Amino acid sequence: MRLFLYECKKIICSKINFLVLIIFCLISVWTFNVNVKNDAPSIIQLDYYDQGELMSKKEVLKEIALAKQQWTGAMDESWWERLQQAFIESEMRSNEKLFDVEKMNQLYGPDWNLDYALHRQDYTMATESEAKEGKKQLILRETSLPSTKEDIAKDVAWDIYMNYAEIVLKNKPWNSEDGTYGVMYSGLSGEETPAPVYSSTKLSKAEILMLKEKMNSIDTFYYGDTKSWGSLLSTLGVSGILLMIWVLLISTDVVNKERKNQMLEIQRTCVNGKSRLIISKMGAVLVSCIIGFIVMIGGVSLYALLTGGIGDASVSVIEDIFMVSIFNFGQAYIIGVMCILLGALATAMIGCLISTFIKSTYRSLALTVIVMYIVPTLFNIFGNIKNLIPVNFMSISNVSVRNFTTMFLGKPYYLYQLLPMIWIPICILIVVIVRFKYNSKSYPIV
Repeated sequence: MRLFLYECKKIICSKINFLVLIIFCLISVWTFNVNVKNDAPSIIQLDYYDQGELMSKKEVLKEIALAKQQWTGAMDESWWERLQQAFIESEMRSNEKLFDVEKMNQLYGPDWNLDYALHRQDYTMATESEAKEGKKQLILRETSLPSTKEDIAKDVAWDIYMNYAEIVLKNKPWNSEDGTYGVMYSGLSGEETPAPVYSSTKLSKAEILMLKEKMNSIDTFYYGDTKSWGSLLSTLGVSGILLMIWVLLISTDVVNKERKNQMLEIQRTCVNGKSRLIISKMGAVLVSCIIGFIVMIGGVSLYALLTGGIGDASVSVIEDIFMVSIFNFGQAYIIGVMCILLGALATAMIGCLISTFIKSTYRSLALTVIVMYIVPTLFNIFGNIKNLIPVNFMSISNVSVRNFTTMFLGKPYYLYQLLPMIWIPICILIVVIVRFKYNSKSYPIV
């Protein structure tokens, strides 16, 4: 035990290791703050007035949070009906601010507003002469009306409707034969393109069927305020890569550093100089890896919780507008951090393995970087199997539906279930190989 604790102390108390860990933790916190700023609701970009006074960003965010509370709950039929009605009301209010209501009432009667909200295709911004082709003319105000505090709730309903589109959750497009919504039109070229439900890349038939079964097993989808969840998940993807780099720094010189300083010969002649020594070294790397994980991943998570909190974890992850995840935010977080931890431990074992075989610390680090970063690019020919490499699955973005399934030995798997089955045996095998190599009589000690 003393030997193990001593090895832990050498790693954790190293000034360079400690300093790099703290710097990486601060980078994660900074990244989270940037993501929060970039992921602010689009509503916040508008100016709102309360009794003629311009509202502050903090006041608007408070009103947005209050407005979202009335939509918290299961997305059942009554929820859809309420949302559709609120969406129409929001459209009508937007029309009042944009168009000259008096002139429009004179031309088409007081019901034009509702009619336009429901049948936009019947109206045009063209001039009166051009509008005689059967479409009604829209007349703009000289100056648009300002948005008021009361408009925030309507804009929130509009935003929810557009981002949790009815076609996604009510019509269940994931039951399509090819995993797409069908044909949509490219906004750039105007060409017909399939609109993906599951993936931007082609999935196998087996993967599509597996995802359909999973999606159909979800009884009801749930809405709530997901404040800062998207920012936190994005940040953890960056933190996972930073943690991998830190683990490489502490694992790739676990043996060769002492060989370089000609201390290995002395250590190996001691009573505990062989098996117990190398196991203590590898154990110390794993413990240090877990400590780094707690500091970096736990640190940014705690920061997110304490600085304004995070939102409802029960909400299903919605990617963009037309991508629905098989996970809610809580599941995404747990699976994501567990993947990061598993990846960090796997990286630590790979670093220890290469450190045992390569004398130079720098060459050991360079070779490990090649294995971790360059070799995965060669797996592109094998499709999604590249996601089995730590540098890929340590990114939290893989927790979405997209790219979170993979074919392995002819069968489809959810990646988060497959990873432990593969990497735990590999890590155990690495321990056996390192121990055997270190104990061999032919092992070079200088």
